[in-house]
Amino acid sequence: MKLYDLTHKIENNMTVFCEKEKPSISNLFSMENDGFNVTNLHLSSHIGTHIDVPLHMIKDGKNICDFPVEKFFGKGFCVDFNNLNEINLHSEEFKDIDFLLIHTGWDKFWNSKKYFENYPIISNEIINMLSTSNLKGIGIDCISSDSYDSCDLENHKILLKNNKIIVENLCSLKNLIGKYFYFSCLPLKVEADGCPVRATAIIFK
Repeated sequence: MKLYDLTHKIENNMTVFCEKEKPSISNLFSMENDGFNVTNLHLSSHIGTHIDVPLHMIKDGKNICDFPVEKFFGKGFCVDFNNLNEINLHSEEFKDIDFLLIHTGWDKFWNSKKYFENYPIISNEIINMLSTSNLKGIGIDCISSDSYDSCDLENHKILLKNNKIIVENLCSLKNLIGKYFYFSCLPLKVEADGCPVRATAIIFK
């Protein structure tokens, strides 16, 4: 069995969408003063490697707790962004796939300004195909399935209104291109519109 960690580290002063989302990680209690360590974590629901669920964009949409835990685990396949047009998720080859992970290589710009500029955007045609498939969700190694300056966030809304989850800010997908694996993006059990996750891929040999 080989396990791949697809998750960016959460830390103070990390890459964030806006200043309001900056995390604050600090000591609440310390070994020196209290005899034990407890860390205070102040995090937004869409920081780092995280999932979006329908409540994020859809009025009265499902929150995390509205889904069974198996929604966040299943069979995955990774495709390079440049080969997306060749994928037919309605074919026999992909009938049992739960998650499609899309490698753009943009994770190499993590923790830089460039990460938020001119990243690859999935076409509306592909998004519509994904939304009508049997997938539980998709994942991508950049900040969003919509452009940074998008006002309507149409790609998000198409996927989320069809109860597909979106996993954003993945990393190290180059190791998985063209491979099948089990994918996990388990969130905290909280009634929220999204949550940071420890995304992993498992290949059994």
